Amino acid sequence: MVRLHDLVKDIGLLGKQLLDFEDQYGILSREFYQAFTDGDLSEFDAYDEYRMEFIEWAALCKTQRKLVKKYRQLSARQPAAARIRQQLAAA
Repeated sequence: MVRLHDLVKDIGLLGKQLLDFEDQYGILSREFYQAFTDGDLSEFDAYDEYRMEFIEWAALCKTQRKLVKKYRQLSARQPAAARIRQQLAAA
C-alpha cells in the first residue's frame, strides 16, 4: 500500500526535476505540458536534443499529476491534523 509520506517525498523529488526544466526553458511545467499535449511544440520535433528532453519533461509532468491525484484520493480519507500527528509520532 502506498503511504502518503512516500507520495509527498516522490512528488517533491519530481518537483525538483521539473524545476530544472523550468529554469532551462523559462516556462512553467503546467504550461509546457499543456502545449506539449496540444501538439503546439511540433516545431521542435526535428531537433533530437529538444525532442528527447521534451519527452522526458512530459513524462515527469504526467507522473507528478498521477502521484498528486493519488495523494488527493488518499488524503481525503484522513484529516490533515491526524496525518501530521501520525507523521510526528513516527519520527
